[in-house]
Amino acid sequence: MTIWMNSRLLKNRRMKKIIYLSLLLLLTNCKAQHNHKKNTKIKTFDIATFEKNKDENNEYIFYINDSIIIKQSDDVYEYYEKVKDQNSYFYTINRYYKNGILKLTGKHFLNNFQKGIWKEYDEQGNLIKETNYDAPYKFTWENVLDFIKMRDIDMTSRQFQVIRSFDFGNFDEAKKDKPYWAITYEDGSATKKVIILNGINGTVMKEFEEDYPIEDDNMDEFPPPKE
Repeated sequence: MTIWMNSRLLKNRRMKKIIYLSLLLLLTNCKAQHNHKKNTKIKTFDIATFEKNKDENNEYIFYINDSIIIKQSDDVYEYYEKVKDQNSYFYTINRYYKNGILKLTGKHFLNNFQKGIWKEYDEQGNLIKETNYDAPYKFTWENVLDFIKMRDIDMTSRQFQVIRSFDFGNFDEAKKDKPYWAITYEDGSATKKVIILNGINGTVMKEFEEDYPIEDDNMDEFPPPKE
């Protein structure tokens, strides 16, 4: 009887130890997950420098290493920043809370489409949302760029643009199964040229011509990259 009771006590102690270790491991994992949400290197807006250098239009424009142009501005609610490397087709958009903490960041092609993963943060700098704008497009931007070069399309022309949409110009998020690329360009003729590519396999779905707008306002604030 004594041996049986001792054995039972020993088993109970082992069970309590196992439960304790399991709870300890669970709490450690939860803490690690919580810390993962934290942005350990929080990007902030240099408010003092901006306020010191902004012009009458509430803008501050400066260069880094003669190749990166940065344009900053603000309004009542946020600070804005656009960063453009002259060797890239894309610029980065950063939006900041009024306390200087990064609110949103992502890449943009000229003024036409969002690329890659865009990240959103709360006012403490915690990552709260990620949106991958490339996900529906199996035929990637890099594939489109190869197509443009193969067709010898002039990417520096005033009318050149590349946009992404769903179901031939419909931006309905519910139709992500039908992604398309639309390339608009000039070839020296009296009309613009438009090519529609399937966003899954790159098939040319349609080619057509369009009249030029009466007023040409398709000028981007950033120049195309240097070839």
